[in-house]
Amino acid sequence: MLRSIAIAALLLAAAPAAAQKPDAPAAEARRQPAAPRHWTSTRDAATFTPLGVSFPTRAGRTEAEAPMEFSAQGQSLDNGIQYRSRDGEVIATVYVYRPGLAHAGLAHYTTDQAIMRHGGPTVRALGTRIVDAGGAAGVAIRSDYSGYRGAGRSTAAFIKVDGWIVKLRVSGSEGRAGDVDAAMNALLAGIRWGSEPPRQAERLTVARCSGDEGRTAARTQEFTDEQVAAVGVLTTLDGGGVAATEDGERRILPSRVPQTLCLSSSIRLGDQNVDVLRAPAGPQPGVFGRTRLLVPISDNGGTLEVVALPTAGRHVILYHMVGETAVLGAYDGPVSDAQLTEIISGRDREATRIRATTRFSATGGPDVELRPSSPAPEPATPATPTT
Repeated sequence: MLRSIAIAALLLAAAPAAAQKPDAPAAEARRQPAAPRHWTSTRDAATFTPLGVSFPTRAGRTEAEAPMEFSAQGQSLDNGIQYRSRDGEVIATVYVYRPGLAHAGLAHYTTDQAIMRHGGPTVRALGTRIVDAGGAAGVAIRSDYSGYRGAGRSTAAFIKVDGWIVKLRVSGSEGRAGDVDAAMNALLAGIRWGSEPPRQAERLTVARCSGDEGRTAARTQEFTDEQVAAVGVLTTLDGGGVAATEDGERRILPSRVPQTLCLSSSIRLGDQNVDVLRAPAGPQPGVFGRTRLLVPISDNGGTLEVVALPTAGRHVILYHMVGETAVLGAYDGPVSDAQLTEIISGRDREATRIRATTRFSATGGPDVELRPSSPAPEPATPATPTT
């Protein structure tokens, strides 16, 4: 891994970056379930074998149905288990998915915004806290809500394990608030981890931008095949914090995503809005780069990201989806809000070509494919929460 990182850094330093702009993101709507691979079940637990993570078959008053896939059919990259109470009034869902950028704080932010925007006029946030899960301290971000879709109680939790996100959702009527809380507590307590421990939870802090962030347009830069290949190598590494071993000691190198961001605007995508989150310029990026801009598109990992590379002034746009990351264009800085509007809407057709795609697997290493002239998919609206 260290050799790959070194090669990538040298290539990125070799020349200026490129005139290729991002494709218009397509939100990944959850599809009808199908029988998944890579799950084993017993009377008491269902285990996702690539991670060795197990979930209880009972959570409070709810009982689990068979594991399923929501998208990326047959690849085991977007998995779930649904739980129901016998009267059908309390519903819980476990999601286990592999986005191109796995960050529990980002997953929490995206789902929280979707719940508050689409949970109806009575929805109210009851609070967010860091909690334990499966005997591991401080690894889950949990938020609770009342008035969800009229008179409902809802709760959500987010955990990062390796390059995966484990997301827990429970919903029910306000009169069943105790059962909703009990189901979430049981899911959190009943998880069993495999050889890969969960990461310590890190919430994102987001406030309104106070200055001119998002007003300055960026200029495209040349993007050679060697530079595209080098960025492809970087996309195979975990942007949410790379696991490394040094002198026999395992440690997590810092995430490229800063914990503090600001909201510069919201962009219309279909009949919904998506937020533009910006990070301060900060110090010179390290070998893994540094996130300067995030546009969360969907609550299963669809995200547009601008990464500052470890060469001065060079920024690359990436689009993350379930199971893959597309390398798009290179600029001399983070693109402006106006440029993002053109890019995300698909009106900037020059910006809709994919330079390279990194695809992830449930059981093997990632694969990078150079695609210098690929058109982007048509833009689609974000998916709303499913429970």
